Amino acid sequence: MKVGFDTLGKYDIGFPLPRAASKIFTLCSAFLAKEDTLAVSARTVYTEDVRALYEQSGAALDLKASGESQRVLSSEEVKALDKQSVVLIKKIHRTMLYEFAETPAEASKWGFDIKQTGKRSGTILIPDGRAAIVKVLAQYATAERARPAAERFKAPVLADVDKVVTGLQNNLGARQTGKSQRTTGTQQTLDTAAKLLDLLQAAAVQIVVKRFNGKVTPELGQWGYEVSARQPSAKKTVKKTPVA
Repeated sequence: MKVGFDTLGKYDIGFPLPRAASKIFTLCSAFLAKEDTLAVSARTVYTEDVRALYEQSGAALDLKASGESQRVLSSEEVKALDKQSVVLIKKIHRTMLYEFAETPAEASKWGFDIKQTGKRSGTILIPDGRAAIVKVLAQYATAERARPAAERFKAPVLADVDKVVTGLQNNLGARQTGKSQRTTGTQQTLDTAAKLLDLLQAAAVQIVVKRFNGKVTPELGQWGYEVSARQPSAKKTVKKTPVA
């Protein structure tokens, strides 16, 4: 992105796009490094505001990184727990089919739905999808916990069901928290970068006007600014009409 001042000069000064946060932070770092070599009185009026915002950006970046790390870790754990939940629900479903072949409606006490109409009426349905599976596993665990230990189904072990249900609930919550942190951190980073870009553009104008008599010069590169030679505009050629 180029800013149009010193329109008659030989050089253009370019800036990162507003959403290019990493490039803006890189420019900010170079800008501050140069300003710190100068006497306080020689620095721009924007320098300390740039410094303060740049220091704030670290917290936003940390929040974004932390959220992403938590989201990825929880996602991996959820994938593993999903596989375990499918294995468990299949085992429990087989138990229901065996135990309640003649009285399928009894399976509803352990959370299973029963097909009510059609040719397969009375069939004990196996849940499909994470939410449905977790719901049935949770109900199964509740029902089993309410029964005397000697009367509980031998497989799967109640503790295994509890572990998967609790693990999925906790990790899904952690993953959502991680996503929220990442989103918040990303937005804060973009907001900070946009404010920094405005300050860095204003500082560039002051440097050009006060140090270089209003002329854009390659010396601005010392502050991290991108300076490029301006391309000469093509001259229009006038076609002469031959005189008869």
